[in-house]
Amino acid sequence: MSKKILSILGISIALFTVSALVTPVFGLEKIRVTWQKGKTTIGSTQKGPWRTLKSGMTVTVGSFIKTDKNSRVELAMPDNSIIRLGSDTLFEVNQALFPQDKLRRFSSRLYIGKMWARITSVFGGRRGSFNTSTPTAVAGVRGTTYNLKAGADRSTEISVYEGKVGVGPPLIVEGGPKEEMVWPIQVSEKKWEEIILGKLQRLYIGPDGEPGKPESFDPLQEKDEWVIENQKRDALKQ
Repeated sequence: MSKKILSILGISIALFTVSALVTPVFGLEKIRVTWQKGKTTIGSTQKGPWRTLKSGMTVTVGSFIKTDKNSRVELAMPDNSIIRLGSDTLFEVNQALFPQDKLRRFSSRLYIGKMWARITSVFGGRRGSFNTSTPTAVAGVRGTTYNLKAGADRSTEISVYEGKVGVGPPLIVEGGPKEEMVWPIQVSEKKWEEIILGKLQRLYIGPDGEPGKPESFDPLQEKDEWVIENQKRDALKQ
């Protein structure tokens, strides 16, 4: 008997560590806004009400962040990891735990838009996890730099600049109440094996959850202003 399978998060993306020495500052669970351009708002639900988010403010668990056209916002974690959101983006913080000498846990959702992440190597394995989902993806991050795009058509594209990424099939739930989402979707029962992406590899996952083949890319040929801007900001922080 076939079972109805509903996607609640999407394709799993596990990012594995690269060697790095960091000096993180733990203990805080709040996320700081360290840079902002254009209009960015924050709310407690997907539909608001919304209030202006400015540099210097903190973002707590359960918050939704929405950027307008031509807007940008940078979020700093207690462990020195950085997330930047591009224009026309809707983002939610689900979990943010950064206890010293214990498992660090961070999870979020990128409903639509663009996210650039530069994650320190303290995540993953026994040291904790760093997860971000899209309508067709869940990203588990550790010690890497990557660009994640969630399209209006529910497609997902991930480009890895440092580290490795393991991309798996959608997380699913069988039966039970359906979770409210911006785009509730139904996926097939077909499953596929995890795909490992290395440095300077890119993967596209279609709206139906089907992955393409990994492709190499040349960062020197990047003409996306979003990518170039993030690379410049990363260089300033090194």
